[in-house]
Formats: sequence, structure tokens, C-alpha cells
Amino acid sequence: MYRWLREIHLALGVFSFGFLVLYALSAVQMGHFDIPVRRSEAKVSLPAGLDDARAVARELKLRGLVRQIAWEGATLHLRAEKLGTVYSITYFRDRGEALVRTEDGGVLGVLNRLHHTAGLWHESPALKAWGVFVAILAAALILLAITGIYLWAKLRNERKAGAVILAAGLAYSLTLIALIRAA
Repeated sequence: MYRWLREIHLALGVFSFGFLVLYALSAVQMGHFDIPVRRSEAKVSLPAGLDDARAVARELKLRGLVRQIAWEGATLHLRAEKLGTVYSITYFRDRGEALVRTEDGGVLGVLNRLHHTAGLWHESPALKAWGVFVAILAAALILLAITGIYLWAKLRNERKAGAVILAAGLAYSLTLIALIRAA
């Protein structure tokens, strides 16, 4: 049983490693660095008379979540977002013209948005898959901890050092949770 659990523990650790590195990079970026954003602006000709924000987004071939839709007379303002990129669009229905402002955060912007993406209820199949992957990874990390504690408990010579490390990790985690809750 020990050998079987050791193999599971190793597989879970290898499976989780890449994701945790990306998650750590996005956490460090959010805490310490601004995302370099490339901004651009373009005027685009569209058919005049479009009445729907999604139709405008389709005509512009924009993929992503369409939100913040507001009409001011014959002018439509909307925002389309996909991971790492935000499009602010002003569509002039009578002229058939759109002003598209793009803010692209690149890879760091994508990591930042993935870090904040929660749940399984997204329009994008890719984000739904991401949510499923995060849920599987959370279960894998719990199993990694359980198998790690079991394997540590079987090593009699390492119990004292392991107990100190386990207690320190628990104290550190609980302290951080308490500080975050108090903030």
C-alpha cells in the first residue's frame, strides 16, 4: 500500500506542478507588477442600422463576453471581453461606423484573468473546460496533501521534523486567512 500511495502522490505532484507555477506567477504579477497593456484604436465600417450589440460584435468578428451595453440616441456603447483583451466599442448606427479601442494585456493579462475566473457557468467552452480542470486540480491537491501526510506518518525517523513543518504550515496558513479576513 505504501508504494502504491507513493506513486499516486508523485503523479499528483507532477500533474499539479505546472498549474501551480502559472497560478503563482499570476499571483506575483497581481501583487507586485502592473500588466503592460498595448492600446490601439481603429475606425471600422459596418452596416448602418444595426440594433443589437451582439450583431455589432459579430460584424466586428469579436469573440468574448459582450457587456456594458448602453444606447445614447443612435450611438451604441459596449464592451467585449476575452481573456487578456478588452474591446471598448462605440457604434454609430446612422453612419454605419464603429470606433474600436483595444487593450491587450498579452500572456500576463490572460494569466491574470484566468486567476480570477471562477465557476463552470461561462459562455466560452474553453472557460468551462478551465473550470472543470481547476475543480479536478483542487481535488488532486487535497489528495496530494492526504497522501503526503500518510506517507510522512509511515517514516518514523522523520516524524518530528515533519510535525514541525506541518504545524508551521498550518499556523502560517491560518494566520494569512485571519489577516485577509480582517483586512
